[in-house]
Amino acid sequence: MVNKLSFDELYPQFDQPIISSVDCGQECAPYNENGVPFCCDTQHSIPAAYQSEWCYLQARTDLWHLWQPPDAELSEELRAQTPDDMLLIECLGSRYCQRDYRSIACRAFPFFPYSTQAGQFIGISYYWEYEDRCWMINHLDRVDEIYRQQFVVAFETLFNAFPQERQNFAAYSADMRMNFAQQRRFIPLLHRNGKAYKITPSNERMRLCAPSDFLKFEPYSIVAQLLFPDEL
Repeated sequence: MVNKLSFDELYPQFDQPIISSVDCGQECAPYNENGVPFCCDTQHSIPAAYQSEWCYLQARTDLWHLWQPPDAELSEELRAQTPDDMLLIECLGSRYCQRDYRSIACRAFPFFPYSTQAGQFIGISYYWEYEDRCWMINHLDRVDEIYRQQFVVAFETLFNAFPQERQNFAAYSADMRMNFAQQRRFIPLLHRNGKAYKITPSNERMRLCAPSDFLKFEPYSIVAQLLFPDEL
């Protein structure tokens, strides 16, 4: 049975900033040629909204419109990758952000709910395509614990309302394991129990670690070497 989802209830329950003291978008924006945070730039990332979420937003704000593809080939490719119950959307821009009406995709980025091969949702990992752009991916030790808790509750709620989403993210987790196994890399995980782990993708062995142990990527790895610890 699919539960009816109330975005009036879900949005306030998932409104904690990833980091309370820092606007991570302002940290990455200088590295984007147009000065816009990568997560707010549809040349890099296009949010997808659930059909019911889109109806909710349309009724309450003029912040969002349907994404207008620059060419037919890209449109066909991305729409083929978008689940049937979701739409690709675009906002007016980061300068006009209305935080109360950020989509679930905005609130979650750059993270996704990671599932084991057995299908168990055990915590948070990230969209690895953005390692070289996203400041947050390069500062996993700064993720707020309240945000982590809200993320887990929000996606459990979404999975109850949209069971197919659990399968979609389980498939993405499997893709991550395959990709990272080929690269001989561990998977970083912020576990729902509040701890951090390195996952061996071939056998899913989890090793407890400090979030500061996770890799940094250029250009942020270079910046980290140039700064004193209290400036990070």
